[in-house]
Amino acid sequence: MFNKYYFAVYFCVLSTLLLAEDQHLISYNLEEGPNLISFPIISNNSSIDIFFTLENEDLLSNYEIDPNIISVITEDALSYNNNSNWVGSLDAINTDNGYWVIIDEPVTFLFLGDEIDSNIYLLHPGSNLISYPFSVEQSTMNALNTFSTNMIYAILGQDAALLSINDSWYGSLQTFEPGKGYWFIVSDYTPFVYNVPSINVSSESQFETLDNEDFEPSYNQSTLQSIFFIESIYHSGLEVSNEVLLNVYCNDTISGQRIWNSNFTDIIVMGYDGYEQTSGYCENNQHISIDSSDNIDYFFLKGNNQWIANNFNINILSDTDFGDLNFNNILNITDIIIMLEHVLEINEFQNTHQNLLADINQDSTINIADIIINIENILNN
Repeated sequence: MFNKYYFAVYFCVLSTLLLAEDQHLISYNLEEGPNLISFPIISNNSSIDIFFTLENEDLLSNYEIDPNIISVITEDALSYNNNSNWVGSLDAINTDNGYWVIIDEPVTFLFLGDEIDSNIYLLHPGSNLISYPFSVEQSTMNALNTFSTNMIYAILGQDAALLSINDSWYGSLQTFEPGKGYWFIVSDYTPFVYNVPSINVSSESQFETLDNEDFEPSYNQSTLQSIFFIESIYHSGLEVSNEVLLNVYCNDTISGQRIWNSNFTDIIVMGYDGYEQTSGYCENNQHISIDSSDNIDYFFLKGNNQWIANNFNINILSDTDFGDLNFNNILNITDIIIMLEHVLEINEFQNTHQNLLADINQDSTINIADIIINIENILNN
C-alpha cells in the first residue's frame, strides 16, 4: 500500500511537469493474461532486451515488470521471456505496431516520451495490427477518416469490434484508447490516418452498438480472435427483436459470448493460442456452434461458421434448419409442396425467414436445385 500510494502521488506530480513540456504520457494497467496494447511514442530504448526494464528511462514503475511478462507478440513476430533473456524474432518495439503482451499477474506502469512524428499507417490486404497514436481517447466515429476507410472491412480490438457496411459502422468498439492496439482488416493496400482528436468534436457514438458493460463473460482472453457479426436472428418465422444471450462453442467449450440486441452485433470468439487458459478453444478452420441461454440451438442461414484467426464473418441465425418451411422441425413432403408452389408461381417468398430457409444452396435464387436438395435430405433422413 505504501509503494502504491507514493507511486500514485508521483504519477500526479510527474503528469503536471510533463504536460508543461508537451511530452507524451500513457498509463498502462495490464491484467493477467493477454493484453492488446501499443507504445506510440518515440523512445531511445526500443530494444526488447531493455524496453520493459527499469534500465529504460522512458518506463516509470516502482517495481520491475519484466519478470511478470511471459511473451510479446506482434503481427509477424514474437519473443518469449526466458529468465529475462528474450528468445524469438521480435527484437524491438515499434511505435506503429500493436502487441499482445502476456503477463502472469497484473502490472501497472507509465510510459513517456515525445509524440510520434507520423500518423500514417500503410496497410496491406488482410489483418494489420497497429497502434493508436494519441495520448487522449476519442470515439471511433470521430477517429475514422471517411476518405481512408473505404477499404476497411472491420476493426478488432481486445474483445470488441466494428463492421463497415454501406458507410455505416456497427459493433461494440466505441472508442480508441491511448496505449491500445487494434487489428484493421482491409481489402487492399491502402494508407490510413486517424483523425486528430478535437475538443470541438462530440465524442458521442454515432453508429449502432450494444450495451454489454455489465456482462461478465465465462471465457478467457486469447491472443487469437475471430469475429462473428450476427446480422439477425429468427425464431419460427419471426425476426427476433429482444435481447438474446448467445454462447459460442468449439469442442463443446464456450469460446465466446455476447448479449445480442441489435443487427450486426459482434461476438468475439477466442482461439487456442498455446496457453493453458485457452485449451479446448477454437482452432483454424474449425466450425463453431451457437446456442442461447434458454437452450435454443441455432442453424446458420447466412455466412460461414468457420473459425479463422483475425478474420470475420457475417451470419444470420435461425432455430429452424434449411428446407423446413412450415417450422415443424421435420423435413417432409409438406415443405417441398410449399417450396414448389412458390417456384412455380412467383419465385419469391413473402416471409423473409422462409426465403432464407428455402434457398438451400445459398445461390440467392429459389429454384429446382433447392427442391432436389430438399428431397435428398428427406430421403437421407
